[in-house]
Amino acid sequence: MQMVFATIPLFAEMQRRGWFPLWAALLLGVVAIIAVGILYLKEAGRLSVGRRLLLLALRMAIVATVAFLLLRPTWVSEEKGERSRPVVVLIDISQSMDNQDPRPNTDDQGRVAIALGLTEPDKLPDAATLSGLGSRLPDRPKRIDVARAALLNPKIDLFQRLAGSAGPLEVYTFGTTRLGRNWQNLDWLKELAADEPRTALVEAGFEVLNRDDTDAPAALVIVTDGRENAGPKSLDDLARECARRNIPIYVYGVGSSSFGQLSAAFGPAAPTDKPASASAPVATNVDVPNTLFVDDVANIPVRYTVKGVANGTANIVLKYGDREVLTERHSFALTAAEVRDGKTFSQVLKFTPTKQDADSKKQEYAVTVTINTGSGTTADRVSTVVSRPSQVVNRKLKVLVVDSLPRYDFKFLQRALLRDRRVDARFYLTEGDRLAMRSGPPWMIDFSREINGTLNMDREEFRKILFDFDLLILGDVPGNYFSREQQEIIKDFVTEGGGLITIAGRWHSPAGWSNDRRDAPTERNPIADVLPVEFDAVRFPIQALDNPEPFVPVLAPAASRTQIVSLEDDPIDNAELWGKAGTATGLTSEKQLKPMYWYYPVTKTKPAADVFLVHPTARTPTPDDKPMPLLVGHHYGKGYVLFVAFDDTWRWRFNTAEKLFGRFWSQAVYTAGIPRIVGTKQTQISTNTPAPTVGKTGEIYVRAFNENFLPIVADEIDGTLEKLDANPNDKDRLVPVKFRRVPGVEGEFVTTLPYNRVGQFRLTVDPKNKQPATLNFPVNYDTNDERAPAALDAAAMMNLSRDTGVSKLYREENLVQLPGDVKPQLSAFSQREETLLWNRWTLFLLLGLLTAEWCFRKVSGLS
Repeated sequence: MQMVFATIPLFAEMQRRGWFPLWAALLLGVVAIIAVGILYLKEAGRLSVGRRLLLLALRMAIVATVAFLLLRPTWVSEEKGERSRPVVVLIDISQSMDNQDPRPNTDDQGRVAIALGLTEPDKLPDAATLSGLGSRLPDRPKRIDVARAALLNPKIDLFQRLAGSAGPLEVYTFGTTRLGRNWQNLDWLKELAADEPRTALVEAGFEVLNRDDTDAPAALVIVTDGRENAGPKSLDDLARECARRNIPIYVYGVGSSSFGQLSAAFGPAAPTDKPASASAPVATNVDVPNTLFVDDVANIPVRYTVKGVANGTANIVLKYGDREVLTERHSFALTAAEVRDGKTFSQVLKFTPTKQDADSKKQEYAVTVTINTGSGTTADRVSTVVSRPSQVVNRKLKVLVVDSLPRYDFKFLQRALLRDRRVDARFYLTEGDRLAMRSGPPWMIDFSREINGTLNMDREEFRKILFDFDLLILGDVPGNYFSREQQEIIKDFVTEGGGLITIAGRWHSPAGWSNDRRDAPTERNPIADVLPVEFDAVRFPIQALDNPEPFVPVLAPAASRTQIVSLEDDPIDNAELWGKAGTATGLTSEKQLKPMYWYYPVTKTKPAADVFLVHPTARTPTPDDKPMPLLVGHHYGKGYVLFVAFDDTWRWRFNTAEKLFGRFWSQAVYTAGIPRIVGTKQTQISTNTPAPTVGKTGEIYVRAFNENFLPIVADEIDGTLEKLDANPNDKDRLVPVKFRRVPGVEGEFVTTLPYNRVGQFRLTVDPKNKQPATLNFPVNYDTNDERAPAALDAAAMMNLSRDTGVSKLYREENLVQLPGDVKPQLSAFSQREETLLWNRWTLFLLLGLLTAEWCFRKVSGLS
């Protein structure tokens, strides 16, 4: 039924289009007729009455015709009727339609059979029928291939039946843009490719609706997998507009109903997360550990998000190194909204590291999450792996803390270390109460032996005591408390693998280490030689004349390569804690750390030092003129040294207690102290991209040392990138990688990796120091990427149809019903027709009259 007319003439009338006034034309005509009459009445008498009257009539007709033409007359008629509104078909050709879906259940397999015309189109075939189809039924067909087969299937005959029963048919394809197609010649459909990078479904719908009501479609038929990721408007906006204009939307949903996306990450649970099982409570305050201890239970928080899968099982495998330490299995079932939006499950994996783990060459833990759907031969699965470097320590970390007075940071740090069962700590205050200092643990009794403020202890005894510890923390210690010989031993302690943390103070440190004027005025102080910064002796007044300016430290670029300043596991949440460059005062976020009020200025950092925190506005003196470093670390020999230029971390306890303060100091203590226990790795590898996604790039950093733990001097070092899940015959499975030396930083190299393929990867770096390093990482599609695996968004498409009055979503098994369900709609129309009477025929009439008059005058012997 292409068109229905009910035509009713309304009126017909004469109208003028010229500028010449009617009265003037009438007056001219009357005057001309009278003049012609008088003229012919006075003609020569030889004319007969008949000829006289004929000439008179011709001349009067000519004059009347001219007057008529001066009015430019038009004959106007208008009639009214009804006609069928068009049905618009929109076919999705975005990249998501090119996905090859698994078909793990018989329903999804049966839909492919129906589309291909292998079974009848009005019902799903059973398992026996599908089994009989054998190899004719493809395993993982592309969505566009299934849609193409269904639209060309003569048993369904969708286009022809829609055009025959519902009204005129318009067919378009859409992705980023909309393109009109000829439905009567379907050669284009046979070669149709799904290669558009975005799905502008809503925008395509509104473009079709951008017509007046008489030309608006009677219905929209959309062939899609349900993804919408372009344009400012939503599916709800399209549904509301169609409902307002009484335009129903019929959706033919393409794709598997039981496959989707999976992502995993380490980190504590968010408030909306679900526990993986009833016996696995959600843990919201468990930090991701960077250091594990033998015989101490390790708690590793893991989150994984399932999207597009209605139900299935999650298999979780935890490994340390190459040893499988934990396996868990959980079942899940998601609601329609959760299938569409995804649901995150959270749990804490617990295992106890052993001495075998401490000796493992591969010092990392990895979690593999596998989602299984379906069963038997129709089963399918999707898997992902996340890993994290972590060292297993075989004994407690021994820490010695020396300060002058019990500053707030000292008091809270002392409490935190005494509570940490993995730490054995001793403390000493050079200006503390002598009786208290000699009272026994946790105080360091031996350090109370002073003469004139200097520790009275010979070289060998001091060395024996100091080397029994793994980490030395020096607070605001007077420069003369340790003798020059003892300072040399501290330097040797770090060189041979001990850790050192110096916390700056207003009165003594590090000013007291700038130069030992007692013994060697021209020689560099041993402790100053070990620190990662250059500095001058700065004395601070007892009472500042001006109010101090508050500030929140700012993360430096190197912060992404350390856990010391990672106070939240989520990088975005962690970034909110710290300050912003150029903003010294004023909070930029409610989550931001409480501001500090003092720092020790340095002149510059040493080569190969890593700056983790900087001042938001202050800068180092010229010619260095860089942001003032507040937290700096570097490797010195086999040990690690950390310089802390502030002593206000106790302020971070406001409303958070030990959460932020304790995490900062525990990570600092483990970073500096652990190398003494497990040995410093000569090759260290890290990345600034915690979650690589396709289409982006990431920087990989390598720190490389020789057998003497001196930075390797080279312009570049070699590495290899391996795609772990690639086919062995894939020529791109192994790709060489070159790491370039970072200018101004000894022993540090960097490369930029383009993440152009999804999968599991391993980067191996060999700087020829007999200690290669590896980094495993996954590359995934962004969740909004067209190519990201996801099931048909049946819930969203069902809502879209239901909001416009259509009660079902069409799949292959009921697609044959769709043309019959689409109801034709008529729209009123009016047709106005104008016939120009001042056309060529009128001109021919005028010429004919003039010619006739001329001929009769000649015949009559008139001039």
